[in-house]
Amino acid sequence: MQKYKGTFASEGLVMGPVYRPERQTMGLGRVVHGPSQERALFDAAVVLAKDELRQLQQKAVGEQKDILRFQHALLEDRTLIDEVGDYIAVGADSAAAVERAASIFTHTLENVDDAYIRERSADVVDVCRRVVDILDGRPRGKLELTRPSIIVADQVLPSDILSVEPGMLLGIVTSSGSIQSHASIIAGVMGIPAVVGLGSAFLDAAMDGATLLLDAEAGDVVLEPDRALQAEVRGRLHRQQERAEEMGWLRNAPCRTKDGTAVSLLANCSGPQDIEAAVQTGAEGVGLLRSEFLLMKGQFPDEEEQYRFYVDCLRAAAGRPVTVRTFDIGADKAVDGLSEPEPNPALGLRGLRFCLSRPELFHTQLCALLRASAQGPLRVMFPMVGGVEDWREAMACVATARAALRTRGAAFDERLLFGSMIEIPSAALTAGEIAAHGCGFFSIGTNDLVQYTQGADRMAPGVARYYREDGPAVRILIGMTLDAAQRAGIPVCICGQTASDPALAAAYVRQGLRSLSVTGNRLLKVKNELMNLDLAAEADAPGAGLGQAGTVSPGARL
Repeated sequence: MQKYKGTFASEGLVMGPVYRPERQTMGLGRVVHGPSQERALFDAAVVLAKDELRQLQQKAVGEQKDILRFQHALLEDRTLIDEVGDYIAVGADSAAAVERAASIFTHTLENVDDAYIRERSADVVDVCRRVVDILDGRPRGKLELTRPSIIVADQVLPSDILSVEPGMLLGIVTSSGSIQSHASIIAGVMGIPAVVGLGSAFLDAAMDGATLLLDAEAGDVVLEPDRALQAEVRGRLHRQQERAEEMGWLRNAPCRTKDGTAVSLLANCSGPQDIEAAVQTGAEGVGLLRSEFLLMKGQFPDEEEQYRFYVDCLRAAAGRPVTVRTFDIGADKAVDGLSEPEPNPALGLRGLRFCLSRPELFHTQLCALLRASAQGPLRVMFPMVGGVEDWREAMACVATARAALRTRGAAFDERLLFGSMIEIPSAALTAGEIAAHGCGFFSIGTNDLVQYTQGADRMAPGVARYYREDGPAVRILIGMTLDAAQRAGIPVCICGQTASDPALAAAYVRQGLRSLSVTGNRLLKVKNELMNLDLAAEADAPGAGLGQAGTVSPGARL
């Protein structure tokens, strides 16, 4: 029995046999034709690869679909196409030219400082492998699992996951990779347990067919667990299954604490498919729609395309409210062709700052959002608002967009509500002033609020112990935001990843929050926790309101 520690990428507990995929090597014995014929073969392979990706998109949901769009866009990237064409022109065969271009691009991306951009190298490998397989006449990388298994590899590609038959892929363990990889994102969406970054020693030890225990949330991987541990895990899995069945009734139950306090549970989504799944789980609406996923293909969609996307999201919500976050570009969400390299991206031109620096792009999005507001209960919020100056500048852009639509005679909801995200300490400290200048609601984004308050990069493992989601300073800033919202008479929601943690969600409700936006697959767990919460009993308990070890209690205010 050997134990390993990795990084949690997608939650779950699973035990099963190891499957080690065999990667196809470079084609041997390829016949090289003349440059014009090789170029024609390459162009035809690209057309076929695009068609296959479009077919996969039709089966995909949510972020899976966005990732496949991104790969489709890579096949239209002129730099990549020209690199292949130049090598063919000097006498190389088309498949070798694609392999060479993939190697050049991945080497470049893997040496970029930004973690998110580095992980895009996997998409280059994935899509180029598809083209090479077409040129070599091989099947397109489909993993043929003969029994439910846990994939173990140095790197798992998006197409690997999407090609496996449902129920056959139990889990994913990789020696490299990160939580920002598209494979990790897809695993999370599909509910497949995943742990990444275990190192080469694990890869050397894990043999095909060996039994593997994967406790993803803890980041624990055990190779060949002994009988006692296997029995313990089977017991845990059985209890989890029973609990999941017991919680099924929660989908249609109103979320109320034991003392009758109503709490609205919304969902974090990125597209219509996510919204449909969240609604089926019992979400009361969408508290965060990540509009920046529209930009993953590296091209800015025009107003009509954006409008159709927002309307599709409203239809998927079936009358429930949808809150759209305007493009949150920058930091770990760089977009090729739009983002510029920065020495410190987390503190750079991101969120609303980016939008204000590109007024023509912001104007297009605002017009599309305003038009969509005529089709259903839409709300719009701005990310990374630093203070009232940012808010006023953003609303001036809204006024310009409204005027343009009136001139065009386009319909929109004149009462469309605009709100501010509170994710920078300066915004929490001046929340009252922002509200006084017409802000319609607050949405607390704890991912960044914790990062900036604690001075700890949420992407850096070395400072993880400083990234304290329940730190007293963070609670104080949340309390100030709640007080400002109450004085102004406007609603406030919390939409960071911490809201998806049942224990932290309960702490937020104790502090006074009555609206939370959570990850869809965590919604029932959060609801179950909140429905077992008794605020009245806790308030009457001795020592209520006092924190431990002299810290500020969750309900404290300045």
